[in-house]
Amino acid sequence: MALFSIICAILTVFFLNYAASQSQYRRLEYKYSFKGPYIVLKDNTVPFWDVGGHAIASDDQVRLAPSLKARKGYMWTKALTSFEWWDVEMSIRVSGNGRIGADGLAFWYATDRMQEGDAFGSRTSWNGLGLFFDSFDNDGKMNNPYVYVILNDGRKVFDHEADGVNQQLGGCLRDFRNKPFPIKVKIEYYHNVLTVLMTNGLTADETPELCLRAENVFLPRSAYYGLSAATGGLADDHDVLSFITTSLHDQSQERSVQISQMERQKLEAQFRDYNEKLKAQQEEYLKQHPEKAAQHQQQQMQQQGNTGTQFENPQDRAFRQIFDGQQFIHLAVQQLNKRIDEIIGRQERTLSAVSALSSGQGQGQVVAANAQYNQPPAAAGAGGSVIQRYEVDQILRTQTELQNALRDIRAFSADIQTKITNLQHVQSQQPASYQQAGQGPSLTEVRDAVNNVRQDTAAILARPQPVASCPQPNCINTLWFGAFIAVQTVIFVAVNLFK
Repeated sequence: MALFSIICAILTVFFLNYAASQSQYRRLEYKYSFKGPYIVLKDNTVPFWDVGGHAIASDDQVRLAPSLKARKGYMWTKALTSFEWWDVEMSIRVSGNGRIGADGLAFWYATDRMQEGDAFGSRTSWNGLGLFFDSFDNDGKMNNPYVYVILNDGRKVFDHEADGVNQQLGGCLRDFRNKPFPIKVKIEYYHNVLTVLMTNGLTADETPELCLRAENVFLPRSAYYGLSAATGGLADDHDVLSFITTSLHDQSQERSVQISQMERQKLEAQFRDYNEKLKAQQEEYLKQHPEKAAQHQQQQMQQQGNTGTQFENPQDRAFRQIFDGQQFIHLAVQQLNKRIDEIIGRQERTLSAVSALSSGQGQGQVVAANAQYNQPPAAAGAGGSVIQRYEVDQILRTQTELQNALRDIRAFSADIQTKITNLQHVQSQQPASYQQAGQGPSLTEVRDAVNNVRQDTAAILARPQPVASCPQPNCINTLWFGAFIAVQTVIFVAVNLFK
């Protein structure tokens, strides 16, 4: 009974979480986000963000604090948030040469901005949320690197020397330094529930693990997002690669959320301004580079001319595939013809040499036959043979392979013939106005071409091929064998007597 109750409770929690996730409406907030590879503009500024201190922004990342001693850097959004619930996903990388790093990196959601201090590069008193990635063990409890959250209403002062141990809402012990891949952190605040998840940075595609979950968390409705980092006697590189903010809404509120007319006009005016600036910059660039202007005009003309020809109907595609197949078959048949001619010539030379040996005409005629076809004469110790057994086997195997290839070509030709018949059936059912002239060859031409290919293939298969017979080796008789043994015995006895 107790086990059944536990299972019911688990299923209830699962279905409640699933229903909450399904009733959630998400919207990307680009004014509170940035991501590489184009983070900075030409004037080295980050759109919708302010960068200060020793922070350095580049195309693919923002280095909040470099690996130098006593450095502080920060960046904050320019605008206050206009939504109550939100979700932030960011990628960070903290790396250094030493086994121990300092001081750390912080994520802020606070009502004040751009104020430097001792709390990881920002002020020690704030109104809102602070998520800290603490690298250095200030309190000497050997519990760093550590990730923790502190809520502040503006009246607390961050205890940096004790790592805020008495001020923490919660945290987890995670080593985020010198990992092969960036650490991905997800911070979600929805219906007064704060959730922090993060990866270990050991693989590229890794599922975030839970670090902290706290309920009854009350944050300011409008605040600024911020990032900061600081170094001390020890130093690390503190980099932020991406920061993506998403506002969370209920599905029931989605329909009631309507953009005001004033805001719509403001956004449209902003879009027109950006579009005009882009066109002005493009015209200025083309004036400075006349060769690019001519190329740009030519590309536009080509795009306008290819607008109607960038798509093809199914019949054109089928015709193109048929003719590609025919071209492939034609090339294959040509190569097979060359290969068969070479094999037939070699067989003729082999048969002439074998017939000369079998008729007993002697070595001189073999040499003459070889000289006729520019072949070297056979060696004297080879028993008078000019072809070996493995060569005959190779010729037979080649003939078998050629026959198989020709059978495959015949099957492919039959498949093409079937496809053409189907196309003709489809075309006969369509109205005559659909069949426009100039879209490709007619079905009759295609059928004639396929029939020609099939006739050529059948002629090649029907071509008579001589069968090579194996040469008979010349064996010595008993008289010569006995004389050879006698001579060898006399030589052996003479050598022994001489010794």
